[in-house]
Formats: sequence, structure tokens, C-alpha cells
Amino acid sequence: MFRIGHELCIDVLNLIVSLIKIIQVMSIKFRMYQDNRSNSKHKGYWYARAISPDLVGVKDLANRVSARCTVTEPDILAVISALVFEMNQVLKAGNRVKLDGLGTFRVGIHSSGVEKAKDFNPQRDIFGAHVIFVPAVRVDASHRRVNKLLDGLRVQEAEQYDSPIAAAKPKKGSKKGGKDKTSTPSAGPVAGESTPTGESHA
Repeated sequence: MFRIGHELCIDVLNLIVSLIKIIQVMSIKFRMYQDNRSNSKHKGYWYARAISPDLVGVKDLANRVSARCTVTEPDILAVISALVFEMNQVLKAGNRVKLDGLGTFRVGIHSSGVEKAKDFNPQRDIFGAHVIFVPAVRVDASHRRVNKLLDGLRVQEAEQYDSPIAAAKPKKGSKKGGKDKTSTPSAGPVAGESTPTGESHA
């Protein structure tokens, strides 16, 4: 592994954080779905569910960052690789990792319960180690905490699926009751708004 200057590493990481924010600010897509659970208090209600049809990998991020600065793609990939390795070491040591503008990472665990504390066996009863990510926030003029990653986020209905709203409106010249399987994207609510029932759905 070749060495990269400390200042260059910081610059690359800042660019990656900025790029992730730009990607997040673009409109995300959602699809409508109906609650058909027999025991649900809101059976028949329609909700929005966010979808993520595309995956942006490390190579793609490196290409995007490289296009925004003079740092080469191999250098960016090296910084990302080193970052992942160092985060692994820090988290395994029981510490938190904070990336300014992005958020904080720490390790969480699950455990089985025992009736008496003296019967607890860490090797047997602790399981499911996982990473907890807490996004960075800012306080806006209304004193509300706003997720920095989602600043300015807008949502838009996905096109290629049977939208219940579009299906309910027959095309011009079509027979009554006919379904239009192509939906026109419509501006959705700003992220953070709740459904009429007050429930939030991912």
C-alpha cells in the first residue's frame, strides 16, 4: 500500500462526504402500497415506501470525487480502503468514529436475558454485534434538529410501476375502468412529513 499525505486524506474524505450529500439531495423515488394486514387498524390505507433502484459503489464514488478535484482515482480508492480498515480497528477497540458532516459510528450488541446477574456468560449470552450509525444534525431557525444528509431532500413517485393514483384515472379515449400502467411522476411531500395517520413508513 502506498502512502498518501495526511492533508490529502482529509481533503478526499471531505469531498466524499460532500458528494454523498449531493447524491442524497437529489429526488428519491417512492412507490405507493396498501396496508392489507387483517389485524391492522388502518387496513386499506395507502402509504409511500422509498425505493433505491440503483447502487453506487466505491468505484463509482471514486470516479465522482475524482471528477470534482485533482486527486486521482487510485488515491481516492486508497483513502477509502484505509478509512474502512482504520474504522474497523477503532470500532473493535470499543470506540466511536465521527466523520464531520456525515455522522458517528459505534458498535451495539444484543444479549439474552438471565434471571440472575451471576449467571450471565458473555460468550454465550452476547450476540448480534452490529454497527449503529447516528447521522450528523444541525439546528435550524425553528430550533429543530435536521439531518444534514437529508438537507433539501425531495421525493418523487417512481415511474415504472402500477401507481394506484394513475390506475384510478382512465386515459382519454379509453373505456371506463381501464387501467393506465404508466404513471406520471408527481412531486411528493418534503421528507419528514407524516402520513395522514401519523405513521411513518420507510
